[in-house]
Amino acid sequence: MNILNDYINQKVTFMEQKIKILEDLKDKLYLWESYNEEDLEKIISAFEKFPRKEFSTFYIPILTDTLLAEHLVAIGKTFPTNTCMLINIISSIGNMVWRYKLHPTDKVFEFFKEAASHKKVDYYVSLNISYFPQYIFWKRRWDYLISIPNISPKKKSIENFHTEVKKILSTKEKIPIQVTKELLAILKKHINTTKMSDYLIENYLNTIHKLEQKLKYSYDSVNL
Repeated sequence: MNILNDYINQKVTFMEQKIKILEDLKDKLYLWESYNEEDLEKIISAFEKFPRKEFSTFYIPILTDTLLAEHLVAIGKTFPTNTCMLINIISSIGNMVWRYKLHPTDKVFEFFKEAASHKKVDYYVSLNISYFPQYIFWKRRWDYLISIPNISPKKKSIENFHTEVKKILSTKEKIPIQVTKELLAILKKHINTTKMSDYLIENYLNTIHKLEQKLKYSYDSVNL
């Protein structure tokens, strides 16, 4: 029994230490203007690990802090050429939105839209931007989706693109006819020009079939 109690106490102490570290990082990010670029890069690098790594309910109060996310955006805008810092900011906020259900402000979403045209960080934006509630109302959303396979590294981006298409199909959302045609063309080209396992081929063919069914339904609806 003592061994079990010792183990539990160690775990509690360890978590308390982690929370203290996260709280200290949050306080530093609130006062980010007091630090130089090099120190900020280290602070953000340490912070980014918390939303990205193992989920903990103990982190929720800090990682759902809207103002904290806006401070991160302000840092990103202040140091737009610091690629390492930008990647960690995008990863931090993306995981805060996706894993911790942060409610991002429009200012935070605008930052992600702007970063989507930044060649050195656009891949990290593509992994996270669709989790924003503002994303489904973005006028350029479909054009952006179609552009994802062209983002470097392309091998990873086509997989991310496929994941995004499957996510949309799972919601039963209506996809514009022309967009459906382009999604099909991209997936068919990939499956015909890339060496893949039988499992992956089946996975892609399943998505293609669902898109073709959606296209057929769209045409049938137009002709009624």
